Amino acid sequence: MSTKRRLLTATGGMALVTLASRLSGLVRDKVVAYLLGAGLVADAFYTAFRIPNMFRQLLAEGALHAAFIPTLAELKSSGDEGRSRAFVRAMTSLLLLALPVVVAAGVLAAPWLVHLFAAKFAANPEKFALTVRLTRLMFPYLGLISLAALAQGVLNASDRFLLPAATPIGLNLCIVAGTVTGVVVFGGRAEWMAAGVLAGGFSQLAIQWLGCGRVGLPLLPGPGVLRIPEIRRVLLKMAPTVTTLGIYPLTVLLSTRFASEVGEGAVTCIYNASRLNELVYGVVIVQLTTAVLPMLAAEKLASEAAARGTLGFAMRLLSAVALPSTAFSVVLATAITGAFFGGGKYGVSAVHTTAAALVMYSLGMPFLGLTKLLASASFAWNDTRSPVIASIVNLVVFFVLGVTLTGPFGVQGVAAAASGGQLANAATLLWLDGRHRRLPRFLDILPAVGRHAVAAIGLAAAGFYLNRLAPVPLRTSVRSLAQLSAYALLCGSVYLGLLVALGSEEWREAREFLRRRRAA
Repeated sequence: MSTKRRLLTATGGMALVTLASRLSGLVRDKVVAYLLGAGLVADAFYTAFRIPNMFRQLLAEGALHAAFIPTLAELKSSGDEGRSRAFVRAMTSLLLLALPVVVAAGVLAAPWLVHLFAAKFAANPEKFALTVRLTRLMFPYLGLISLAALAQGVLNASDRFLLPAATPIGLNLCIVAGTVTGVVVFGGRAEWMAAGVLAGGFSQLAIQWLGCGRVGLPLLPGPGVLRIPEIRRVLLKMAPTVTTLGIYPLTVLLSTRFASEVGEGAVTCIYNASRLNELVYGVVIVQLTTAVLPMLAAEKLASEAAARGTLGFAMRLLSAVALPSTAFSVVLATAITGAFFGGGKYGVSAVHTTAAALVMYSLGMPFLGLTKLLASASFAWNDTRSPVIASIVNLVVFFVLGVTLTGPFGVQGVAAAASGGQLANAATLLWLDGRHRRLPRFLDILPAVGRHAVAAIGLAAAGFYLNRLAPVPLRTSVRSLAQLSAYALLCGSVYLGLLVALGSEEWREAREFLRRRRAA
C-alpha cells in the first residue's frame, strides 16, 4: 500500500472513531454544563482537570510520542523484533519508576499549581480549596494516562490507530457517571467527578495494554533502562521536545489563568469554547498529524524526496479540512454553542460568551494544525532545535497578546491571544523548515490552498444565510441539533460542489482512493 493510501486510511478510520469519541466528550461537557452551569464548581473542576492534562499533553502524548514513535519505527523497520520488544519493556520500566515520583510531587504541589494557573481563585477560599482538593484527587490520572500514551505509541508504530482513538470514549462515560452521581445522588459532591476521571484513565490504559499484547509488544517491565541505547536516544530527544510540543497545552492552561481574572464562569466558558474548537481539530487534524509522524520517520530513511512529497500531501489534506471547518465555526459559532451547551443552568449569556471565544479559537485552528505537521516533519528529520525556536516565539506572542487583550475583551481576548501565538509558531516553522529544505515546493501547495479558501468562503456564505433565514435555537434540543446537522450537511455539500467545480486535486485523489477500496 502506498504512503498516501496508508495516510488516508489511517486518518479516515481514526476520524470516524474519534468523531464518536469527541461526541461522547461533548455529551460529557453538556452534562456538566446542564447540571452545574458556568459557576464555582464547574470552574474548579475544569481547572483541576486541566492541570494533570497539561502534564499529559506536555510529557506523555507530546514529548514521549515525538521521541518514542520514530525510534520504535526505526527498530521495527530493521526487522529485529527482539530489540523492539526489549526497548518497549525497558521504556515500561522507566515509566513505572518515574511516574510515582511525578504523581507524588503533583499531589504535594497542588496548592502551588492552582495558584500558578488560577491565582484569582485565592480571593474565594471555598473555590480555591475545592480546586486544590480536586487536583490532588485527579493527579494520579497522569500516571495512568502516561502508561496509556506509551501503549498508544506502540500501537501507532505498529500501524494500529483505531483502538487508541476510541479509548477516550470510556473516559468520557466515566466522567458522566461521576458527575450524575455527585450532583443527582449526593447533592453536588464534585469528588465523584474526580473518581470518574480516575476510572476513565484506568479504562484507557487497560484497553490499550491488551492491544499491545496482540501486536507482540507487551507493556511489561523489563531490564535495560540504563544500558539500551534507544532509551538514551529517547530521553535526549524528549528534553527539547518538551519545549516544542508543550507550548499548546501550556497556552491552554495559561488561558485558564487569564480567564480566572475575568470573573465567575469565565474559566468554564473558555474551556467549552476550546472543546468545541477541538471537535474538528481532534477528529481529523490530530489524527492526520498522529498518522504522519511514523510514516515520515520510516519514509525519510528510504527517500527524503518521497518524505517531502508525503508532507506536501498531508499539508493539502490539512488545508482541505481546516479551512472549511474554520469558516463554518466562525459563521455559526453562536448556533453551535447554543445547540451543544445551551439550556439548564447554562444560560444565554454564557452561550454568547463561549461563542465569542469560539470564533477566535477557530481562526487559529489551521495554524495549529500546520504547526503540528511541521513539527512532525522536523522530528522525522531528527531536528528538535527548529520547533523549540518556533515554540518560544509562540509563547512570547501568546503572553504579550494575553496580557494586552484579556482586560478589554475578556475571554474573546484570551482565545485571540492563543490563535495569535499559533500563527506566529506556524510562520516561524515554515521559515526554518524551508531553510533546511524539508518542505515541498510551495507551487505544489498554494494553488490547492487557494481553491480550498474560495470554496470555504462559499460555505461561509451559505451558513450565514441559512442561519439568518431560520436561526438555530440557543439550547440543546432535538430541533437545534437536527437543524445544525442539516446546516452542516448543506454547507458541506456547497463546499464539495465548489471543490469539484474548481477542479480540486484532493477530490480526485479521494475519489480514486474510494474506487480502489471498493475494487479491493
